[in-house]
Amino acid sequence: MEFDKVEQVGRVLLKRIKSSKADKPVYSDGPVEKELYDGFKSDPDYDTAISKRENYSSWAQEYHLSPVRQNLLKWFPFDAEGSILEVGAGCGALTGLFCGKVRNVVALEYSYLRALVTAQRHSRCSNLEVIVGGLQDYEEERLFDYISVIGVLEYAAAFYGGEKPFESFLKKAHTMLKPEGALILAIENKIGLKYIAGEPEEHTGRIFESIYNYPYPSKVRTFSKQELARLLGAAGFASMQWYYPLPDYKRPEVVLSEEVTPEDSDSVWPLYPAKTSIFPGKAVLAERWFGKTLAQAGLFGEFSNSFLVIAKKKKNETPDEPRCIRFWAANQGRKPEFRTSVRICVDEGGKYVVRSADNDKSIPFIREIARRELLAEKFFKGKAEAVTGRSDGSSLRYSFIEFPSLEELIADAIEKEDTGSGKSLVEGYIRFLETLPLEECIPERFIQEFGLPSGKITQPVRCLTCATFDCVPRNIKVSSQNWYIIDNEWTFDYPMPIDYLVFRGILTLIANLQSHIKIHSSKDQPVVLLRGYGKNREYIPLSWLEILRGLKIPVSKFTRWETQFQNQVNIYQRNFRLRLNKNPKVLTHVELCRVPTTWDPLHRLSRLLSNIARILPRRFR
Repeated sequence: MEFDKVEQVGRVLLKRIKSSKADKPVYSDGPVEKELYDGFKSDPDYDTAISKRENYSSWAQEYHLSPVRQNLLKWFPFDAEGSILEVGAGCGALTGLFCGKVRNVVALEYSYLRALVTAQRHSRCSNLEVIVGGLQDYEEERLFDYISVIGVLEYAAAFYGGEKPFESFLKKAHTMLKPEGALILAIENKIGLKYIAGEPEEHTGRIFESIYNYPYPSKVRTFSKQELARLLGAAGFASMQWYYPLPDYKRPEVVLSEEVTPEDSDSVWPLYPAKTSIFPGKAVLAERWFGKTLAQAGLFGEFSNSFLVIAKKKKNETPDEPRCIRFWAANQGRKPEFRTSVRICVDEGGKYVVRSADNDKSIPFIREIARRELLAEKFFKGKAEAVTGRSDGSSLRYSFIEFPSLEELIADAIEKEDTGSGKSLVEGYIRFLETLPLEECIPERFIQEFGLPSGKITQPVRCLTCATFDCVPRNIKVSSQNWYIIDNEWTFDYPMPIDYLVFRGILTLIANLQSHIKIHSSKDQPVVLLRGYGKNREYIPLSWLEILRGLKIPVSKFTRWETQFQNQVNIYQRNFRLRLNKNPKVLTHVELCRVPTTWDPLHRLSRLLSNIARILPRRFR
């Protein structure tokens, strides 16, 4: 393998394969790539600076720079002494992650400009080599522990050639792996939920093209789960582990293994629908609701928007080795020092939970969480069990609690059309809080920490002696004998008003169970508009509103406190507002979603204008 150009970019060696057709890239995002190069050349931390903005200037900029991209494989247990060949590195969105995970990284990119961006972006990485060329050009005797093919296989027919380009591409990758090596492949699902819902095919921009099996000539092609499994098998891969990045591999917030099927009340559903394409689409059905139906039918994996596959040359001979079955990425809206990720793993001993620091700045926070858990353990003693973790410095390991959460029980009550929307369970939650250590006082430290000029408390109020901000129904696991309190990261050793915690508990129920509340609104379970506008409206069951109105502290104060709390934790400053008034309109039915139909007036008007445009003489157009 000969090179016609070799450059030194910082600590990175950039080489161009002599036989490569790298001057004709398969895909380009246009001027944004030159902007990225200029940005990283002037500032090595250009991506961090841009990500601090509340919005990216374009989808292309977000795709290349968003730290969310790395969530796809942050959880993966790479061998620190291993090597990886990154096929199709693009502009280096994942390259930095690989450089921090393994000893040697070779980034292969067909486009010279993109390769230059990758080298400039990671110019401080001494374990990185960037090569301009495609897999078909790369001839090297060395074998790799890992080969990543992220958003690349679909283009194989455009650059690899031959009668079976997709199979040939995978076969070559197979030959370049060590015997124990793994192919890491991510690709869109041709029959993914978003495509069925009406989003255009991401590569061609045409609606329904992939689910109609690409009726138009195209060198870009994606696959269903079964098709992709057959391709990998034909290429010689003996074992495959399937994961589903949600809502999509380009913007993964959660990664589920095929062992996990999300329930109706699962936290993944608010991720749908998500913008993952430059092409505008028009929903023909509600992605979130149809997704729940598919999950109930056991078809969630078949219609996942995209796949992440770990394919190995050998069958897994140690099925009980530790593996991740669910990964929650860190909330990028939080300040860096508060970002942590969570994963559920399983080994021969069963399931366990690991909370890890997302970055170097959040490592002290992990240690602080361990201290706060001990505080919570002491506070809840005799009333409930605070679940504590075992620390290893940058992460905490917990026992997995199999019992349902109080929030799930309330969701079940709403589904069963319990009169009062599970009010008795909400009241049980409040009674539990009232059994905890209380005192009547003016919570000076609480006021001071929150900086509450307008919400200042001037008279003694009932306070929990320990501020347990996240002792909310989602974080309470319920067995017949005991309650288990998880996620005690926001626990402080000063009093907090108990009414504020009741407000927070109901508020999280409203946010997390909004779909249940809307679906089951009826005469027996009436609702009231709480906050938001348009499709972002949130409703509260009337029975829960009555509980809030019975609290001694006005709800208006809680909104100011909640604004202060969220702004201490999150990057972007927001005001928390409710739309309640003294006599709110009580509703027995609310619209779940709005999908245009042939009877929709706007749809009919659009059809009429389109017909008029077709029959007008050309000179009037």
